[in-house]
Amino acid sequence: MKYNYRLFLFWLSALGLGCPLLQAGASDFQDRLFNDMMIVDYWNKRISERLPVTYNHLLQGGYFNMPSARMGSEGEVGAGFSWVPPYHNYNLRCQFTDRLEVSGNYRVFRGVDDPVLTPLGFGDLSDKGANFKLSLFQAEDSDYTLPGIAIGFEDFMGTRSFKAQYAVITQVLLDYHLEASLGYGGGRIHGFFGGVSLMPFRRCQSALLKGISIAAEYDAIPYHDPELEKHPKGREKKSPINFGVKYRLWDMFDFSASYVRGKAWAFSTSVYYNLGTTKGFLPKIDKPLPYQSPVNIEPLGWRRPEDAMVQDLLYAMRVQGFDLLEASLFYTECAEKSLRLKVYNTFYRSESEVRERIVNLLACLVPNDIDRVIVVIEDEGFPIQEYRFHMEYLRAYAEQTIGPHELCILSPLCEVSFPGPCTEQLLFKHRRDLWNFEVLPKTHTFFGSSRGKFKYALGVNAGLNGYIFDDLFYSIRLGYIAFSDLEHLRGVDRLNPSQLPNVRTDIVRYYNQPGVTVDEGYLQKNWNLGKGWYTRAALGYFEEEYAGLASEILYYPLHHNWAIGIEGAAFKKRNYKGLGFTDKVRQYHGFIPFHRKFNFSQYFLDLYYTWPEAQLDFKAMIGKFLADDYGVRYEIARYFPSGLKISIWYTVTNGHDRINGSNYYDKGIAFSLPMDIFYTYSDRSRWSYGMSAWLRDVGVTAETGMKLYDLIREQRNY
Repeated sequence: MKYNYRLFLFWLSALGLGCPLLQAGASDFQDRLFNDMMIVDYWNKRISERLPVTYNHLLQGGYFNMPSARMGSEGEVGAGFSWVPPYHNYNLRCQFTDRLEVSGNYRVFRGVDDPVLTPLGFGDLSDKGANFKLSLFQAEDSDYTLPGIAIGFEDFMGTRSFKAQYAVITQVLLDYHLEASLGYGGGRIHGFFGGVSLMPFRRCQSALLKGISIAAEYDAIPYHDPELEKHPKGREKKSPINFGVKYRLWDMFDFSASYVRGKAWAFSTSVYYNLGTTKGFLPKIDKPLPYQSPVNIEPLGWRRPEDAMVQDLLYAMRVQGFDLLEASLFYTECAEKSLRLKVYNTFYRSESEVRERIVNLLACLVPNDIDRVIVVIEDEGFPIQEYRFHMEYLRAYAEQTIGPHELCILSPLCEVSFPGPCTEQLLFKHRRDLWNFEVLPKTHTFFGSSRGKFKYALGVNAGLNGYIFDDLFYSIRLGYIAFSDLEHLRGVDRLNPSQLPNVRTDIVRYYNQPGVTVDEGYLQKNWNLGKGWYTRAALGYFEEEYAGLASEILYYPLHHNWAIGIEGAAFKKRNYKGLGFTDKVRQYHGFIPFHRKFNFSQYFLDLYYTWPEAQLDFKAMIGKFLADDYGVRYEIARYFPSGLKISIWYTVTNGHDRINGSNYYDKGIAFSLPMDIFYTYSDRSRWSYGMSAWLRDVGVTAETGMKLYDLIREQRNY
């Protein structure tokens, strides 16, 4: 009662009522209330407070040359450069999961010639490497009460000239703005190492000062060992203690200056951004709110004819980001009056958001004499899944007597049903768009050319796609390269020419075509066979290098996390210019090229599994690859809340491709970026890019059009 009395006084004071004494009491209560709120806010911030992560010269969580057990936030992507005498390092980093940090490095040996390529214009010797760090326990898991523990592997594939393995423990002392690490390594990091970092101005009010940190480390690299330190000018170490200053600006840029090996100054800069959790660079001011009004549930009849109901649904759905393709009325075996709607989702990547918006539309616009509504979701000319709503539940949801979770249980997602052709009354049918125009960037990049370390081709793709006869999809994509320095690329490794049929290493010949090129032009028909079975057939120019015929059948039952499929394709290899074909392929015997006839084909058994809790997809392709090598391609893809998809792959085949005396297995990384992070509205379009560790012919596949699993998985993104 005492609290209620004070609350009463508070409101009297707020309204300007009551006597001065009461107002004084209310004022005292307000002061204490706001003081309590400030205390709660302070401790909430302290509980969620985190010490910023610092990164080393290889863009791993660490200090200068040594790593720590800490890592960035999930979905964070970074790029940077470091000058660590005698190396220039170009670095990339991705926080694949909250426990896995993946990074890549391109080292340039300043002042050391490549024995073969430097006379041709390549420049200094260089080396590529990849690293990963796995957190066993993060310091943040215990709010810094316990230390974090991680294991890592540096330069674990490729030439492995800088390979290292380590385990490290990091303790964070938040009240002292301090972290300290102790670890033990093998390989290039040899024996015990450690580091410490202090941010003395972290709680300073000045934004310019709070990003400063002072760091020092014990460097365990035995630089004097020529097996571990490849650069002759890097083998002198006067002191194992490296120290310096780091600076973080706007929580996006990192800079560092350090004195390393007791001999030289080193510098680094990097930029990072969390693309995995971003809501976009622009606010979604043009994204419509879920439908609320006007509400019209007038029953069908002379006051609301069927065509008026269809118009209500058509225009409301269009504003909400859906195309209404077809509407029909029918009666079930239980004499329920039912409405079937076929809908195409143009905006949304999340199935839950699709459901929410459809539910709001139906609750406000379906006549109250309709007993049941079926909404079929279509994509690329074929139905994928459907919602079955009993209107009594939808009306209860509209009246807020049940919530969205109850409605989801009562109206689950279902496999597509196929009614008889004579059992429905067609009310409306919309022909799919015959054409749709889109523009996307065209990019090709190569590392390790004999005439320079980095080669690129930048241009634009203009695409035209649509539907013939409503369900036959076509795609035509023209390309134009505006900026390129690929003219000196030969499409062959001068040191280790591929001994397999050159089904991919001559791709640079296609990228060097002048003027406008036809990069894609094919037809594809997709079918839903029912009960989780899907199939497709495609014909045409699938990419710059190949055209042909492809087919696929997939079993992907609803509410299951796995799928299995079979696919196969036969190709004709395109000429280096124009639209013609050749039946010959280049191949090397040692360093001597020759051409022979070759049948281009591939076929696979595809296995898929989704781990929804971790937002991971696993895929295995077992079968014959394009160069007549047999094996398995493993792929792991991570989906982030923003829509970003990052995938890595590794292929093992019997191709026996040899690089520097060792078997090479194709491997690489790819990402798919949702374009709507740059828009003020939601959109499903994406831009994808991938890169193999080495341009080779082993484990190669050609494009075959749109894959069934990708189309269906996108619509089932729960």
